[in-house]
Amino acid sequence: MQGVAHQVDEAVGKVPLIAASKLSISFSGSPALSEVDFDVVAGEIHALVGENGAGKSSLMKMLGGLYPPDSGSISIAGEIVHLHGAADAIAAGVAVIHQELNLVDSLSVVDNLFLGKEITTRWGFPDQRAMYVKARGVLRELGFKPAPDVLVGTLRVGEKQLIEIAKALLANARVLIMDEPTSALSDTETQTLLALARSLRTQGMGLVLISHRLSEIFAVADRVTVLRDGRHIATLPIDRVGSPEVLVSMMIGREFVTERRTGSTVLNQAEIAVDVAGLTLRGEQRPVVEGVSFSVRRGEVFGLSGLLGAGKTEILEALFGVSPFQLEGRAHVNGRPRGFASPAEAVAAGVALVTEDRKKDGLLLEQSVEANLLLPSLRRAEGFPFIRLRRMQARARAQAQASNVKHHDGEQIVSTLSGGNQQKLIIAKWLLTHPDVLLLDEPTRGVDIAAKAEIYKQILDAAREGLTVVVASSEIEELMLLCDRILVLCEGRMTGLVARDAFSVEKLVELAAP
Repeated sequence: MQGVAHQVDEAVGKVPLIAASKLSISFSGSPALSEVDFDVVAGEIHALVGENGAGKSSLMKMLGGLYPPDSGSISIAGEIVHLHGAADAIAAGVAVIHQELNLVDSLSVVDNLFLGKEITTRWGFPDQRAMYVKARGVLRELGFKPAPDVLVGTLRVGEKQLIEIAKALLANARVLIMDEPTSALSDTETQTLLALARSLRTQGMGLVLISHRLSEIFAVADRVTVLRDGRHIATLPIDRVGSPEVLVSMMIGREFVTERRTGSTVLNQAEIAVDVAGLTLRGEQRPVVEGVSFSVRRGEVFGLSGLLGAGKTEILEALFGVSPFQLEGRAHVNGRPRGFASPAEAVAAGVALVTEDRKKDGLLLEQSVEANLLLPSLRRAEGFPFIRLRRMQARARAQAQASNVKHHDGEQIVSTLSGGNQQKLIIAKWLLTHPDVLLLDEPTRGVDIAAKAEIYKQILDAAREGLTVVVASSEIEELMLLCDRILVLCEGRMTGLVARDAFSVEKLVELAAP
């Protein structure tokens, strides 16, 4: 860590590439940020951490020109500037990779990368070949595998995130702000991105890294700034923080404790709840999943691990009846053959799915907390279709409280909740259906460490009560913390089934590698 400390000390006398002084902003009369100072110098990675709702994204959106501050100032290279939009920020050398994807699904990867800034021939026509070559170069650097001319709408969330990163790199920015850039990436893609961040730092760029994965912060950051409830708590060299636990305690304002699966609580005699044999999902070119077999016992937390595109999500979708692929093989749930043709059939059979993209597939964002909680449970409610609404509302309130979904009341619109509370809400709404099998796809993507701990507690408590859980995650440490066994996939095929007493990061990474 000596080199990092030396680098930070050297940076003290430099004029920041970008600096915020006493920035404040409110929304609907509620302060989101209060007199916050923040700066980035050339050749450093400055991490920004805090719980969901701490003000991190609001600060970055002001630095990126999307929000005008209510008070305070922004300086670039020592000169006070007034940014009136993202175009102003980009022109000033500030590029932002936002947590929410901003891509056009109906256009190709190349068209998205150069949308509004096309390379043209000397006659003024788009130079498709030049754009393709430039796109291929930056995408290869990021480890992006699909062809540059593929439609963005056909890609998975992690692949779309890499396109957002490539857009920022093509802007030739001096300051690169990354808001949860690895939230949908596997460990391998994450390491590629972090290596790229280190490379950009050595080239004199200033980088801001917002991440809930604290291992990334300690791996690459030079300094870290902590926000809590919209206020600046501290800015420190990363080697003076001590440990991730100390950093989390600073974020939440109290001592941090997380729950772990301390050992298998599932007896070998427990009933098999999910039994999959020879599952194959055929795509147009090749099978996306081929010959996968596994069984999960009641009360077990069973993990699916693998790189992006390994087939984890596709297996969960097949079990829930939303797979777009031709299915072969068999799947039994609770001892009965199940070939779900729709999510309604799956839910009726006691299967629930928490999808990887909560905003697109998991929630009705402009509806209330209560409506989102109740919707999946209505058909299974006592006396349906003549339901007792007050009784259902009371159950919804109790479940929200048990899941620690922080909200004003049941009428609050879901889009106004923080990301962590939205994710807890999705899990809560499915627990309210009293499922036999809960399928979780990236259950903690894009949520802060404190919300993660609460979600882990939800999962482990439910498993202890007999719920069967199948969880797909790109975070190996998350799977090792939660699961009794982990099935590893590589390019749609099984490469190993690892029991808890044999867990190791090295082994799981080796099994996932092509």
